[in-house]
Amino acid sequence: MGPGGTTHHKMNKIALILLAGSLFIFNGCTKTGPQGPQGPQGNANVRGSDPFNVTSWSFSSSENAYVASFTDADITQAVADRGVVEMFLFYTADNTWRPLPDILNGTQFYHRFSKGGFEIYYTTVDGSTPAFPTGTWTFRTVVISPSNKQAHPNTNWKNYNEAMQALQEDAQVAPAVN
Repeated sequence: MGPGGTTHHKMNKIALILLAGSLFIFNGCTKTGPQGPQGPQGNANVRGSDPFNVTSWSFSSSENAYVASFTDADITQAVADRGVVEMFLFYTADNTWRPLPDILNGTQFYHRFSKGGFEIYYTTVDGSTPAFPTGTWTFRTVVISPSNKQAHPNTNWKNYNEAMQALQEDAQVAPAVN
């Protein structure tokens, strides 16, 4: 054979080796073992926080209110622009979560949110300077993306149990409260 025949023979040999190698790679591995269990239902676009206590407040003279500030990475720019952040206050007397704003004995709690965080305010309903909010107050947040808000137009987002049901939160992360 001349030089062209040797090159042709070498090319065929390389092609055969590549073909055999690729067959080995793609067919040589199989998965073994049983399939894992089904993961919990959830929604990546909504975050229900665990309960958190507020005992430390700063007075804001511009708001004439006590304020507690928090960071929250779940409050993205999209949530700040078109989503919803609901805040709930826990009442131990009847074991319920009530939405903010909430009025109690001439005082009120309300909240504001922006990208990256939120503030909880405590003030009076008549505009007078409030007394310091004594005791421990328990809250939780529900951060709702614009897409979830749109997907559930009939949800009462101020009802904690209804919001969690609509958003199919994992019961361990944000359990329904009766």
